[in-house]
Amino acid sequence: MILQAALLLAGLSATASATCCPPVRFSAVQFVTIVNSTFAKDALYSFTYDGINQRYVISGDLSDGFLTTTKVIYDYSKKTGFSIDTEARTCSTFRLQGKFKDQESVCVPSDAVTLGPFFYGYDVGRLPSTGYTYNSTTVNGEFQKVVATVSRKDCVPIVITTTTIGPGGNALTVLGYNDVVPGIRDFTVFDIPSYCSM
Repeated sequence: MILQAALLLAGLSATASATCCPPVRFSAVQFVTIVNSTFAKDALYSFTYDGINQRYVISGDLSDGFLTTTKVIYDYSKKTGFSIDTEARTCSTFRLQGKFKDQESVCVPSDAVTLGPFFYGYDVGRLPSTGYTYNSTTVNGEFQKVVATVSRKDCVPIVITTTTIGPGGNALTVLGYNDVVPGIRDFTVFDIPSYCSM
């Protein structure tokens, strides 16, 4: 499930220019729902994005919930992904396809249509946001309709809904971003254990 969510993030097409992009480094808790004709799954992940060093890491597991020893590191500078279980001390590597596009999975492209403004919450604690819709394609050529709601001030993602239409069937993916923190507090999340072979 981690791999599916991360591949979705990596598979969105890049844009030549953007309406807005979130911080180049940020961390968040990401709630993921994926529904297609054969299954419906939910998961909760820790997500750390490092656009400067062309990498991100997703930690979490569908069966164990948020507290887990499983994480997947996507390091485009090494062109390698690492699927790690720190408790079992196992690691598998896989080759990353394509190039890292700076924040391609979280930027709003310049041709997006504005749907907002919106507000989350109420009174003095409400969060001003803006909705956008745009079309995209996956690396496999599947058509995607994306609706993204982001914070109005700094374009931090709040909810991104993607409908994918392809020969393998249609799918709906919803990514909800919570507890977003700019920057990266702990860079050791990107450390590759010694038992991972390149």
